[in-house]
Amino acid sequence: MSSLRLDGIYTDKMVIPANKNFHISGHATPKSEVCVKILNHTYRAVADDIGTWKVRIVLEDKITCDIKITNLAETITLHDVKSGKVILLTGQSNIEFKFRDDSEYQSQIDDLNLNNTYFYNVPQVEYQSDRLTLPKDLKTSTWQIANKETLWEMSDIGYWIAKKMHELNPKETIGIIDCYKGGTSISSWVPESVLTSSQELINRFIKPFEKATTNKTQEDYDQEFAEYNALVEKHNVDLAKFQKENPDVSLSDAKDKVGHTPWPPPMTPTSYLRPSGLFHTMIEQVKNYSFNKVVWYQGENDADNPEVYGIMLRGLILSWRGLFQDFSVPFLVVQLPGYFDEPESAWPKIRQHQLETSQRINDVHLVSIADTGEKHNIHPTHKRITGTRIGEILSDQGYSSTPSVYHQQILNDKLVLSVSSVSTLVQKGDAYFLVKQNNQWKKREIRTVGKVIVLDNCQGIEKIRYAYDNYPTCTLFNELGAPVAPFEMEIEKNE
Repeated sequence: MSSLRLDGIYTDKMVIPANKNFHISGHATPKSEVCVKILNHTYRAVADDIGTWKVRIVLEDKITCDIKITNLAETITLHDVKSGKVILLTGQSNIEFKFRDDSEYQSQIDDLNLNNTYFYNVPQVEYQSDRLTLPKDLKTSTWQIANKETLWEMSDIGYWIAKKMHELNPKETIGIIDCYKGGTSISSWVPESVLTSSQELINRFIKPFEKATTNKTQEDYDQEFAEYNALVEKHNVDLAKFQKENPDVSLSDAKDKVGHTPWPPPMTPTSYLRPSGLFHTMIEQVKNYSFNKVVWYQGENDADNPEVYGIMLRGLILSWRGLFQDFSVPFLVVQLPGYFDEPESAWPKIRQHQLETSQRINDVHLVSIADTGEKHNIHPTHKRITGTRIGEILSDQGYSSTPSVYHQQILNDKLVLSVSSVSTLVQKGDAYFLVKQNNQWKKREIRTVGKVIVLDNCQGIEKIRYAYDNYPTCTLFNELGAPVAPFEMEIEKNE
């Protein structure tokens, strides 16, 4: 068996960040020297006691070349390596949603105009006993060029991102790294240090997992899954019967009547839904790679714990930056779209945490898609608006985020709110806030002047909300059509 191996993400056709340091890593004979030759440069490292090695590479120019890695008598050559803009796409099902399932898939494939785009799907490892060794039966992933033969397995949002970036800069090479797993809580994507940082997080995530997986036999788990599968089967039968009897009713409305697929399945010690599970099995797979930006789209599965989402999101961003050894890598946080079928105010609370995180941590940018989504379908089949909007931001040719309120001021009896990422606000329909005054909530009309929002007669107002619903109606946009992020805000009293 060969002693020299590269970590899985290093393959032919890989895209590395232009004008940014990056690493190549893998395994070799312990204590032996590894040489990496790229263009006219040679980099060296010595494998540690268990054979792990990593080489840091510094290149100032854009490249297209081969990379040769040598250890003792063994050599691996990576062919057709390019530099460009590398994006890590990560989160749960809506960013995992495949392009092949998009309502526009066939028309896009028939008239494809996408060049210089490559993607890599991080293997969806659910459990491994040794964090340094991936399962032997794991399907190998490689970097692929995005074309008619491969795009069916790319992230749907990733496709629309690449399409917009290519449109804005046709000569730029784009590398999309897909790292996601549907149906997952943010608690699966953070290290143990985040989950044990407060007693509240321990109570919400660690203790329920321990309770669900302690002192149980395999027979216990088998019984739990049998009961769960029976519920799923009943749901599927009921849904099929309803659709047959009501052929003109949409799937979304049918699910509104019958209910949604039961979720989550029972917890086990090896479940990918376990706390910190995917941090180790998926994020650590790419820990030595370098990215120009990270896109995080998740939150749907945390509707039962919206109050702590902000703590978790902050912990995720800071811990990932530490893992990547890149403490300034920009994050784009996608604010949840509209979806009705959740506990009241669950998604608005998560959106608020996403907004506040983008305003409190350096180089974290918000992408609001609150004007998208389907009322009763958590997985819309049209992702063009979402992906295009993210692609515009990733292109670095315009705003670094969608618009959001970042400052309040009371002038005479007027509340004036300043909005970022906008030149001129555009109002669509009747714009209003929910205003809390004398401990009661009432609708109040608002108006826009340039890039500010004005609420007249604001005496005694304690709090305001805009588009603060699971399925909101957005009425304020910037001149490019991006929505002002939904928010809740305490009103500061003048001294």
